[in-house]
Amino acid sequence: MISIWKKELRSSLCNVTGFLYLAASVFFFGVYFYVMNLYQGMAHVNYSYASVVYLFSLTIPILTMRAFAQEFHDRTDQLIFTAPVSRTAVVLGKYLAYLTLFLIPVVVAAFYPLILTGYGSVAVTEAYTTLLAYVLYGMAAIAIGIFVSSLTANVVIAAVSTAVVLFLAYTMGGFGELLGVPVLKQILGAFHMQSRFLTMETGVISLRSILYFLSVAAAFLCFTVLRLQSYRCGRGGNPKDRRQRVVILLVTILLALGINVTAELLPDRATEYDVTMKEFHMLTEDTKKFLDTLEKDVTISVYKKETEAEPDTVKMLKNYGAYEHITVEYVDPEKAPRFPEKYAVNGFSEGSLVVASDTAFRIIDQESIYTYSDPEMQSYGASPDGFDLEGLLTTAIDYVTTDRLPMVYELSGHGELLLAGNFKTALDRENVKLQEIRLVSAGSVPKDADCVLLLAPSEDFSEAEIGALKDYLAEGGHIYLLLQWTAEPQKNLYAFLAEYGIDVRYGVVSEEDADVYFQEPYYLIPEIRETSVTDGLEGNLALSAMTLGLQSEDPAVEAILKTSDRAYLKKDPQNAATTEKEEGDETGEYLPGLFRQWTVDLTPADAKEDGGKITRQSQLAVFGSPYMTQDAMDGYISGMNRKLFIKLMSHMVSRPALTSVPVKTYTFEYVAVPASDATFFGVILSGVLPGILLMVGLGVWFLRRSR
Repeated sequence: MISIWKKELRSSLCNVTGFLYLAASVFFFGVYFYVMNLYQGMAHVNYSYASVVYLFSLTIPILTMRAFAQEFHDRTDQLIFTAPVSRTAVVLGKYLAYLTLFLIPVVVAAFYPLILTGYGSVAVTEAYTTLLAYVLYGMAAIAIGIFVSSLTANVVIAAVSTAVVLFLAYTMGGFGELLGVPVLKQILGAFHMQSRFLTMETGVISLRSILYFLSVAAAFLCFTVLRLQSYRCGRGGNPKDRRQRVVILLVTILLALGINVTAELLPDRATEYDVTMKEFHMLTEDTKKFLDTLEKDVTISVYKKETEAEPDTVKMLKNYGAYEHITVEYVDPEKAPRFPEKYAVNGFSEGSLVVASDTAFRIIDQESIYTYSDPEMQSYGASPDGFDLEGLLTTAIDYVTTDRLPMVYELSGHGELLLAGNFKTALDRENVKLQEIRLVSAGSVPKDADCVLLLAPSEDFSEAEIGALKDYLAEGGHIYLLLQWTAEPQKNLYAFLAEYGIDVRYGVVSEEDADVYFQEPYYLIPEIRETSVTDGLEGNLALSAMTLGLQSEDPAVEAILKTSDRAYLKKDPQNAATTEKEEGDETGEYLPGLFRQWTVDLTPADAKEDGGKITRQSQLAVFGSPYMTQDAMDGYISGMNRKLFIKLMSHMVSRPALTSVPVKTYTFEYVAVPASDATFFGVILSGVLPGILLMVGLGVWFLRRSR
């Protein structure tokens, strides 16, 4: 068998066909990886792998069409039947040779998730589970191709027939759905290979799918051996041998069916293993640290029988119940119908949770545990796209065990943005109270303000309002400010920042260095720098779009984000002919994110306290982009802007960042790959490597013809 494997592998690599297959496979892997993961920034390489599967109907026929058809055509099949090896060894030797060629592009593709991990959080386990499914699917497809090749002496017919069979196997389930006949649907579904692949594509290792592909591969290899024996018997066989082959054929089919039917009868917990990066039922490290420091007793009551509760909820609650101060109980609605009256006038639905301490409680409605990107889809019975129980529970536990919650005011009246989406949810998860206020009517910042948000005002502030902000900072206040480009400079606001050592250069920053922008030059992706407020985030990429040119020479100002020294300023981005650098554009290093902290001494009169002076810390965080708190941009960098926002807010309100546990989504996330890196890897993987393979194949073919 080994000698057959070596001979067939050598034959494939001495023929342009083998290199054509390798070049085509590497090319398609590279193209999908570039478009979906490098250029679009999708963090799930498994979608790229899955996109290549449909090409089996094109690539596998190229790989296997010569297996036996060429032998029959060249009449070298006599060597097979007279060789001192069994027909089984011949079939397995050829199969392993084609499988070796098949695995070469797979090995190249296996490095793709590792490349992407350099730019953010990547679904590595889902990627390799999908790649495993790809290999299993390919093993079955190769076995089918070899069998079809053994049925004809025409290489072209073998290739076309294999393509048709694999195409039908890919689309068989669709035909079953189209016909609508239950029996036919089940029969056709048994031949639908794509459905088994899709099961594992989501990051679930499925024993059923593994057994299905292996049994299909084994069955068709057995069919090929029987076909060769039948071919030989046609030249002098006897009826006894034919009956024996029929028996083996039937046993093979029944054995394959038996394996798959048995696998279908097994429970899901015995056949499926979830390896998704989200770990839906596991607690995050933030939650674990928080629960380890918990001092108050908390009871989590589920208004449902445990045997009837959602399995996801039960699994998650077991992790919470393992902590000393957490008690989990299930309340039977039939035995305690008046249980909701203790917490709500109108009661609450079955399946809801109550998180309670001796001083407070919070209700988690069952409808909020699962999330939908489009709320209306829930009423149509659509599947949820997220599981939010951990975030809700940890926030509720913090709420019922905390004496005073921070108060943050967001200013309005100047065309500001209001905190929304995942950023507002993240702040809510920190149990921070958020209230809108108009400074022009209030006259001053409220005394209970732990922080003030100024999110991208589009109009300038009055001198009185600027005075109120100065007074607030002079008393130890904290301001988080986003700027945005406006047709006219906001002179009062810029002058206010200048007093604290922050210089605003009017214009939008773009990058000439392709290593530090994403897709477009004004989509900056600078690294988060090490500062007094970015502990644990340094080195990660933030996304700052349409950024004003901030600079500072004050040593007290810390640069959270910094561009390259090749960045340039577009004074009028609305009317600019191009985003590329032009003559006259101001070039230099800019600071898209800044932080300043200083000490203020308050007299007892100011602080309304007795005694000596009171020392407080004033803090000012300034970002040049209005998109720093927008979900649309945050999604491209795996939520890093949101993490930076929460890190700063927790520092400003003097409260450790707790949970901010994001929804464990079923949907994909993004990473931000610099344009230069995306182009580099795209050219190498989808251009250079396939080109080299194709040129080597043509070179080998030319040298053989020259002999």
